[in-house]
Amino acid sequence: MYLMEGFMDVIAAYRAGIENAVASMGTALTAEHVEHLKRFTKKVIITYDGDKAGQAATAKALDELKDLPVQVVQIPDAMDPDEYLQKNSPEDLAYLLSNTRISPIEFYIHHYKPSNSENLQAQIEFIEKIAPLIVKEPSITAQNTYIHLLTDHLPSFDYQQVEHIINESRVRQRQEKVKQVVNPTPITMSVSKQLTAVMRAEAHILYRMMEHPLVLNDYRLRDDFVFETPEFQTLYGLLIDNGSISSEDLANQTREVENAWYQVLSLDLPSEMSPEELKEVEESRKRALLNQQNLQIKKKVQEASHVGDTDTALEELERLIAQKRRME
Repeated sequence: MYLMEGFMDVIAAYRAGIENAVASMGTALTAEHVEHLKRFTKKVIITYDGDKAGQAATAKALDELKDLPVQVVQIPDAMDPDEYLQKNSPEDLAYLLSNTRISPIEFYIHHYKPSNSENLQAQIEFIEKIAPLIVKEPSITAQNTYIHLLTDHLPSFDYQQVEHIINESRVRQRQEKVKQVVNPTPITMSVSKQLTAVMRAEAHILYRMMEHPLVLNDYRLRDDFVFETPEFQTLYGLLIDNGSISSEDLANQTREVENAWYQVLSLDLPSEMSPEELKEVEESRKRALLNQQNLQIKKKVQEASHVGDTDTALEELERLIAQKRRME
């Protein structure tokens, strides 16, 4: 459903073959309007006037339409749909309405970009306005695209600097969500005392995936990595599918998975990630996995010796010696 400002805009859309358009008749969109829209459509395409007032009205309308999928059409040269049709053909208007839609975040980037792009303080304020919006985007690919788009409007910042600010915003939002959790499911074991070395390393990796979309992207493209801890593997799958993990996602999981999530959050690692950090954590995880295997082999040696199975005991002992040599 196209949402326009005036009835002449709706008529112009109809002449271009667009029949699913309504007008707010120049008044600010209200919650009552939104409830009426929900009865007739599952998606709204805001097509307000292209002048400053129309774009400001678009920003306000987006705030009201948070519960609906929304796209925006920006009419060029500060025109409205009716004016655009007077200067162009119905086919041109139909193309504009159907093929130039942008996402709310794209709109906000264009709407809030500083008039003086060389002003450092204006650039900082611009980033701080857009960062929380990008963080809410569930698609990692879309997040990366928006960071690139945002960087294009920031002559004083590069991609890595903008991504760092986005990650800090993500941490702040997640900390706020954790504070707002009412009676969270109690963690049934002490994170610091009862997590194994493998689990600690895997929780560390998962935390970095959660805070840094590029890290999640890197691991997603790897075929050689699987979490040894089933609960962490489940959380990893949720991150891959959704880009983040919400309370609704956790509500559909087992108590063990939910506890594992709170264990990851409790790590509270520094926001800065060192260049070799994950490589070192993976090495630590690898050593811990080998130590686990060594303990299992030792157990088999003891069990075989206990029942007098000398051949099996010697075979397992040879495996243990070979593995320890590989660890040296």
